[in-house]
Amino acid sequence: MKIIRPAIMNDSMLVSSTVPEPAPGEVAWNPATAYAVDAEVYLASTHRRYRAVTTSTNRNPATDIPTATVPAAWVDIGPTLRWAMFDDVVGTVSSGASPLVVVVRAGSVGGLPLFELAGRTARAVLTDSPGGTVVFDRTVDLDGTIIADVYDWFFAEYQPLTDVVMTDLPGQYPSGELTLTITNTSGNAAVGVFKPGPIHDIGDTQYGASIGILDFSKKERDAFGRVSILERAFSKRANFSIMTEKTSFNRIFRLLASLRATPCVYIGTEIYGYEPLLIYGFYRDFSIDVAYPTHHLCSLEVEGMTQ
Repeated sequence: MKIIRPAIMNDSMLVSSTVPEPAPGEVAWNPATAYAVDAEVYLASTHRRYRAVTTSTNRNPATDIPTATVPAAWVDIGPTLRWAMFDDVVGTVSSGASPLVVVVRAGSVGGLPLFELAGRTARAVLTDSPGGTVVFDRTVDLDGTIIADVYDWFFAEYQPLTDVVMTDLPGQYPSGELTLTITNTSGNAAVGVFKPGPIHDIGDTQYGASIGILDFSKKERDAFGRVSILERAFSKRANFSIMTEKTSFNRIFRLLASLRATPCVYIGTEIYGYEPLLIYGFYRDFSIDVAYPTHHLCSLEVEGMTQ
């Protein structure tokens, strides 16, 4: 089990991106404009989009505070297209013409998780400093089709890899510059979660891990037995048993305690074919059983961000 604590991205850390801001359809807020209900704007200072819920003029969406007599003028509807890959939500995606190229300076980076990918390859290049020497260069083929026999070779349906994690980046370069390139053979390239950061290894995931979802869809049956379904978001949930070293007991306890309110990337295993065990979210509960003289058992219950 490895945990990546993502760097919190800000303007100074994002060097460049081929995804524009504003993207087509994104209109900057203007204090002199009289906005009607359902008008949509964005703020470059927050990289967020807003929808008007009342008519207003000169009410900044970022600082608009409703009162008992004055209702809110705006509601936050999500990040701009460029910054969607950096927010804390699974389901908001940054997309653009292929190749999609993003350059960041995120400090010491040991792990690079990429979720909700659309493309055929994803390449990560790390230099030891801006314009410096390349210290890491890896390209991942996003073709996840399983070929078991000759029939599959000719007729198996293409299965793209949408979730990928790299955990072997050298983390000793705090001034490093990381370039992500996603290339697609047709259509736009996209990434929904781009969360580089330092990596923490807490032990070996044991067999018996379980994975499922929490479904927030609404399902109702009327008096005649007819079912109506309103599809809504869902989130992953998983339970892990992890064998840890006795010498890491204090470190692991302090680490997990410090992450209690921090969305992180939990890597149950990096074995090909077990991508559902990659979860971006938070843990709901953990306990460490001092079971053996030299090893302990850590139970970790993880819930993913809504998607």
